[in-house]
Amino acid sequence: MARNLDFREYLKASLEDPELRSEYRRVLDEELGETLTYLRETLGLSQGELAKRLGVSRSRVSQMETAAGLSLSLETLARYAQALGLSLRLEFADERGEVLARYTLSPEEAVAEPVTTGWVLPEGLLGAVGRGSTDQAA
Repeated sequence: MARNLDFREYLKASLEDPELRSEYRRVLDEELGETLTYLRETLGLSQGELAKRLGVSRSRVSQMETAAGLSLSLETLARYAQALGLSLRLEFADERGEVLARYTLSPEEAVAEPVTTGWVLPEGLLGAVGRGSTDQAA
């Protein structure tokens, strides 16, 4: 007879195995890295161009997009988003998926000291990602 098991219960039980837990973490890291890469490429930027905006090396951007994953700090993710001209939004949801709280950091809010090298997004690109204004904060 088949046992009724909901996915959350199955996942919780599966993650008790250290090997499966490690593999699951690797997949989550990979998904976040792929998301960061997708955003950068969608905005038409190379790793080198983004590195200049962030004030870091190209290899650091590569590391963020491939190996760092969930170990990235909130500040690093916020700076990455802001370097792309995007907001960072976090949602806190219960087990049913109901959002209990949201946190948003807009591109205009200071997260860290500004990088001395300026940048401008290509004309028309901001509208493509849902931002209404092309004004750059000084």
